[in-house]
Amino acid sequence: MDIKDKQAIVFDFGRFRNTDGEGIRTMIFFKGCPLRCKWCANPWGLSVRPQLAVNRDRCTGCETCVRVCPHGVNSIDDDGKVRVDFSKCENCGLCVLPCPAKCRQISGSSYTARELFDRVYRDLTFTRRGKSGITLSGGELLMQWEVASEVLRLCKVNYIDTCIETSGFAPWDHLKAVAQYCDSAFIDLKHMDSARHKEICGVPNERILENIRRLSDYMHERGKYIIVRHAVIPGMNDDEDNWREMAKYMATLPGLPELNVLPYHNLGELKYEMIGQEAGVTGLDMMKKSDERIERIAKLMAEYAPDTPLTIGGENAGQRPE
Repeated sequence: MDIKDKQAIVFDFGRFRNTDGEGIRTMIFFKGCPLRCKWCANPWGLSVRPQLAVNRDRCTGCETCVRVCPHGVNSIDDDGKVRVDFSKCENCGLCVLPCPAKCRQISGSSYTARELFDRVYRDLTFTRRGKSGITLSGGELLMQWEVASEVLRLCKVNYIDTCIETSGFAPWDHLKAVAQYCDSAFIDLKHMDSARHKEICGVPNERILENIRRLSDYMHERGKYIIVRHAVIPGMNDDEDNWREMAKYMATLPGLPELNVLPYHNLGELKYEMIGQEAGVTGLDMMKKSDERIERIAKLMAEYAPDTPLTIGGENAGQRPE
């Protein structure tokens, strides 16, 4: 299929973001992810297929969705709120528009690369002064790498700054095909031990660690840069041995890319309920930047990777030097 006709499934767009690259970013979120991180804050991006999402808190119990659904997916519970049998749902969307409370949506729509570019171009034209631009995220954009690469190419020929956020779990050829059009890239480093990585993320980490090294080298040779991101998840990857090995690893990467540490947040928990799934991590408190665990990472980085830039929090990441 010609790339001009190939479509990707996207589940969200973000406008005027300041935590996903330098300056003001317009975001495109691709559906589908090969990882299953227990703390995932974007569960709507896990499946590559479009899916129904229902905010039960908004439901008024009007029964409109019950009447219009041909598959018997919806019923009204004893509390007067809708109950959704997601196992029966065909994601046809017939229940979305008639809902007077606007508590339903289909997460995921198909777009060609040109359609995606045209949709966000007006924002990009407004924000591209300086180093603002576009960031492609997910899910995992590399599951739909051909369309993602073409979107970035269209941006570059229009002089728009480009960035990606990726887990790095993909063939190097796919990552390189996307990275060739990137001015910067975020890549996740969740745990240094492969067995533990597979336990908490569903996949081992050898490919990820190799891709981080190769991407760091590739971007450095081109005068571009990467940011390695590490989200601190209590009980999952907040052990000192992991952080010590992470610091040692960061010190060996070509170009000494930045390490950006993200304190844990629980903002994605409601999204699981809306698609009929359960979160792997629940009940944890939000972590502050001043948390002692964050301070411990900083000390270990200073000891084992003193020349590696370290930033805390999404709004501080990727501020490249002139």
